[in-house]
Amino acid sequence: MIYKTYIKILSLGIGIVLATSVMVVYVFHFYYEMQAQKNLKSIADIVSAEINTTGDYSFINSQSANDTRLTVIDKDGKVLADSFEKATEMENHADRPEFKEALSSGEGSTVRKSATIGENTFYYAVKLSDGKVLRVSVTSASIYVIFYNSIYVISAITFVVILISLALSYAITKSIINPLSELGKNLDNIEEFAPYEELKPFADKLKEHKEKQKQLDRQKKEFTANISHELKTPLTSIAGYAELIENGMAKPEDIKPFAHTIRKQALRLVTLTEDIIQLSQLDETDKENITFENINLAQIAERCAESLEMNARGKNVSISLDIEECYINGSASLIEEMVYNLIDNAIRYNKENGYVKISVKCFNNTRAVLSVEDSGIGIPEKYKERVFERFFRVDKSRSKETGGTGLGLAIVKHIAKVHNAEISVNSRENIGTVIKVEFDC
Repeated sequence: MIYKTYIKILSLGIGIVLATSVMVVYVFHFYYEMQAQKNLKSIADIVSAEINTTGDYSFINSQSANDTRLTVIDKDGKVLADSFEKATEMENHADRPEFKEALSSGEGSTVRKSATIGENTFYYAVKLSDGKVLRVSVTSASIYVIFYNSIYVISAITFVVILISLALSYAITKSIINPLSELGKNLDNIEEFAPYEELKPFADKLKEHKEKQKQLDRQKKEFTANISHELKTPLTSIAGYAELIENGMAKPEDIKPFAHTIRKQALRLVTLTEDIIQLSQLDETDKENITFENINLAQIAERCAESLEMNARGKNVSISLDIEECYINGSASLIEEMVYNLIDNAIRYNKENGYVKISVKCFNNTRAVLSVEDSGIGIPEKYKERVFERFFRVDKSRSKETGGTGLGLAIVKHIAKVHNAEISVNSRENIGTVIKVEFDC
């Protein structure tokens, strides 16, 4: 990471320096051209004033030592005088753009660039009072020639800049990476190793993640311990009864009850295994990987109630539905698992001749509320906050009697979290329980 960061900062620094150098040269050259044009105009104003006053332009032929070239052109394009060459030997200038512009508007200017000799010639022409045209010009090296002539100086400066960039990039890289390294080495006291205010949110996030990881590890350990305990009881029971039958120690009349107990405990293991697998899948599945669709909550509630009708009859528990069509965005299989577990719990922990009331209501097409009410044993006030914990049972003896695993409400809570739903529990001991789940439509 240090090497990559170092290279990025160094490359950025060198790139900025080179880009700045190129832009500076171009800007200076642009201003140089502007200044050249201004200087030509100033010279033209002075010389034209002299010619307009005296009518004599013969002095122009004696200006050859000067870098600035002066030319007087008749209105038909014939060269009358020139400070660099003999006027009689020069070609007609009627087609020159600066000359034509001066004749029509009083003044004209242009720049002619020579790609072969790498020079630019700046021209400025002004119309004299007698109709003739005075042209002033100067030649200078092009920007490419300037670059070429300055290549050694530019290379030397670039080399020095690179050396300085190497040192600065290394120092900047260390100043960025060192605090991060310190954070990584001191995760236990991370709040003490955030030298920059900008790193504090990062440190807080790391601390939060670390705490969540600790909590998750603790939950996994508890979960593993609980699974071992939950599996041990039915397996011990199955092994014990099977051993009695295998060794011929069971009386003929006891074989049927023993077989019933073995079957009951085996079914309990199957249910427990299914719930554990369901929870593990929910723990490992990201919300992004779950397929969400528009589903009818009322239809799911009705289907789950029908599936559990026989269970309810076996316990003399009546099921009633008060539902209306309500559509939510969610996973059909997970929502069905949630509703099934809520109704199953309501039947499992109910009283003889009790009831289960299932309600699905939609409010302003923005909220859908699923409610499962029972007349069962209820939840003591002190346990209300713990009912969604894994393997927690209010009445352990009754739960094992009815085949409860203690994972049903944990699964319900997990599915609700995936769907951003809110769960509320209202319960009174020996009177009954109402569990509501609210969804966004």
